[in-house]
Amino acid sequence: GDFKMTTYLTDHAYFNNKNDMDEAVKQHVSAHRDNLNATDRAVLDMIRQYSITRGAAHLKHSTIENAVKKSNATVRRVIRKLERLAIIERIHYIRPVMSGLGANIYAVRPFHDLNLTEQ
Repeated sequence: GDFKMTTYLTDHAYFNNKNDMDEAVKQHVSAHRDNLNATDRAVLDMIRQYSITRGAAHLKHSTIENAVKKSNATVRRVIRKLERLAIIERIHYIRPVMSGLGANIYAVRPFHDLNLTEQ
């Protein structure tokens, strides 16, 4: 179905609905099948799951670490890798109330075949 009402998260979404996003994730994973390990896929799947209602996910590193049972360093490395492969975009989100950075927003990016040439 279509994503719910506009929120600060849907402003960052690349897709209008879950099906298009899921399809893009499948294409990304397929295109990079030799390049993504189990942890990479687990982190991507978590971002996908958290994006189902709004098109983007607002996640703390610790939430991802607990879910995939990996260290902070590993999760950070995976996120950098997914960004480098143009699978996700990371949006730094500054909480209006508190100073400093809160959780980041992650959005699955559309799949483009040209990503294949950028190894």
